[in-house]
Amino acid sequence: MVWSRVILDGICMSLIFNLLVGLMWVLTPTTFSQMLPKGIRARTPKRTKKEKIILASWLYPTYICMFVYIAISTHLSGTTGVWNYFWSGYIIMFFVNLGDFFGLDWFFRSKVKEKIMIPGTEECKEWNTKEWMFSLGLVEHWILWPFIVCPLVGLITVGLCSL
Repeated sequence: MVWSRVILDGICMSLIFNLLVGLMWVLTPTTFSQMLPKGIRARTPKRTKKEKIILASWLYPTYICMFVYIAISTHLSGTTGVWNYFWSGYIIMFFVNLGDFFGLDWFFRSKVKEKIMIPGTEECKEWNTKEWMFSLGLVEHWILWPFIVCPLVGLITVGLCSL
């Protein structure tokens, strides 16, 4: 495994993915309503079919491109072996996770809260940074991602690199 390549790929993937998510969040905040803390979701109007299509039409291709890029980059770096493939995919995706936690959930959300706040949810205490982090951020980024999402990406990387 080429550590410098994995770290640079992780940083680049994190920047690209989180900038795309941030841009989409500002442009269509209600699209992300089902990914917000429970208190905010309860007060959010149901997403329209158009909003679901918007989210799916860019989120799924983005993930597919990320998986393919991780596999191609790992393979082209000269990395060999199942465990090295796995850990390359895992670490790159963990960088994306860190960017999401610190960049989107903590910094970005607190700076542009007024632009991403969904009408009718202004009174939700979960919009405050501390509440947000305890109700969503910590569980999602320190349990769900490290133990489910990142290992799945590692396995996907193994599968794609083994082809």
